[in-house]
Amino acid sequence: MNSSQWLIICSILISALSFGKLAVADVLDVSVGWTKPPYVIEQGDTGFELDMVKAIFALLGHDLRFVYVPFGRSDSLLKTHKVDAALTMNRRMDLAGAVLSEPYITYHNTAISLKSRKLIIPSISALENYAVIGFQNASLVLGMEYRLATASSPLYIELPDQQKQVELLLQGKVDVVVMDINIFNHLSKAVVGQDQMPNVSVHNLFPASPYRIAFRDPDLKEAFNLKMVQFKRIAAYQTLLNKYEFLQ
Repeated sequence: MNSSQWLIICSILISALSFGKLAVADVLDVSVGWTKPPYVIEQGDTGFELDMVKAIFALLGHDLRFVYVPFGRSDSLLKTHKVDAALTMNRRMDLAGAVLSEPYITYHNTAISLKSRKLIIPSISALENYAVIGFQNASLVLGMEYRLATASSPLYIELPDQQKQVELLLQGKVDVVVMDINIFNHLSKAVVGQDQMPNVSVHNLFPASPYRIAFRDPDLKEAFNLKMVQFKRIAAYQTLLNKYEFLQ
């Protein structure tokens, strides 16, 4: 083998090794909370939220590897460099050393009652008159007025199983369920087998909750922000909204 042939072989090997490193670098580890349909469906790494961020990162040339963790664990994974980014974060969380994207998704917590009950719920404080079931940590997330009202209600419980919340409302065992409107829409169809929105009253008592992605890399955060704006302007975004039947 002459020297020129040897140089060619070395060049090919170096290129292959470099490509291999780039391929590995293209996969990002991203923490996400446990299954919360239709936003997050762990089986198959799907759901509206996961499908959307996968599409945006694909525009940046990245694949995602999701790490499912309990509520409140994402910040520690970021700090210990176990993940590159964390979904569904906000400014109230302890994120020292991380940077937050612009809001990429918004949850809409509401109070929902059966229309047949004709309940009047004009304010958060009015919840004190009813048996209420909320999502896990609702009393922490929804503020002091909510905590005081539900503390005075005849019955208040919080459940991690949101399908059980829906079942208890539809069975008439509680007066009000407090949860995200799109989660209710999705789970009520799963429970009954058909659209339940015509049968319920939606009391919009709470402000919308925008969420951001926390990043360790400021440059990646800026790149995500740019591609997110672009993605939300194209047909693929509307297709996702339609696929998961999101109520805006």
